[in-house]
Amino acid sequence: MKLQFLLPPVLNVVFVAAAIASPVTITPISDGSLYTCDGCNTVSDGNYVGASGYIQGAIKFSTSAIPGVVTNAMLSVNPYGLPIWDSTIDIYGYGTSIAPLDITDANAGSFLGTLTLPPGLDFGQDAFFDVTSFVANTHAPYLAFNLRADEGGGVLFSSMEFNYGHPSQLIVTAVPEPSTSALLVMGVLSLGISRMVKRLFAYSV
Repeated sequence: MKLQFLLPPVLNVVFVAAAIASPVTITPISDGSLYTCDGCNTVSDGNYVGASGYIQGAIKFSTSAIPGVVTNAMLSVNPYGLPIWDSTIDIYGYGTSIAPLDITDANAGSFLGTLTLPPGLDFGQDAFFDVTSFVANTHAPYLAFNLRADEGGGVLFSSMEFNYGHPSQLIVTAVPEPSTSALLVMGVLSLGISRMVKRLFAYSV
């Protein structure tokens, strides 16, 4: 019986168990609307997240809750006002060191793509937009999203203060980075298993 072949599978189980990806749901640290028209009071932090013409929705999330290497990230939004006049929302993203909304958030970010809201989206129902690449490759204390829609259309999304269950969310799946203590434990386990297999193999020959 070749017990030495038991070692690689056992060690694989040890290392895979320490690297299981787990989803984390992150709520905003700030959100609201930005009024980009001339003479407007630009920042409306803590208000609805609106997107229509010169009104831009803004949502910020802390990256401190992201546990490791990002493998998947979805931005979710849900309506606070109906009907929805424009089902296509342009999403812009950027990293920032500023937690509250401020004037620098107006017209900010790089274009990530267009979210098409599903027909019949109702109160308490979420629409999802894939932001995996942006979240995985943006290193900043906060991740921010700027939402824009055409003039004359638009939509009103839930916010931290005004919602039917929850505001926008960032749902991140990440593989935890092993801590020093975890690596030490895995090393000790590996050594112990190796010795055990060698001892059993010596008895079997």
